[in-house]
Amino acid sequence: MADTAVSKNEQTVNDFIAAFGKLDIEGLMGFFTEDAVYHNMPWPPATGKAAIRKVLESFTKDMGMTSAKFEVRFQVCKGNIVMNERVDHLGIKDKKIGLPVFGVFEVENGKIKAWRDYFDAETFNKELAAA
Repeated sequence: MADTAVSKNEQTVNDFIAAFGKLDIEGLMGFFTEDAVYHNMPWPPATGKAAIRKVLESFTKDMGMTSAKFEVRFQVCKGNIVMNERVDHLGIKDKKIGLPVFGVFEVENGKIKAWRDYFDAETFNKELAAA
């Protein structure tokens, strides 16, 4: 019999994904532990809430992100690890792109301790240029 209940760790990630679409940096920061690590794999990791805040703010301020919706296609949870395959639909300035992403989240006491996103930077750059 399949377990269809969503674990607390998976719910934390689901809530974070839903909140990301609001692009409310302050609200998003509440999902992280103080020593959290966010790593967009093509680039260096951001360690600690202050560094994560800088990265997230760079999306909206420097890159000009105006919208974000994470379309989760598949998600699994085992213990404190939540992994998902998704397409991140992003509005950047006047362009709309869809970026395939594989995300790994480590959750500790209801907060995200680590968030790693794996994607192809060249695909992102091509999508952005073509949009």
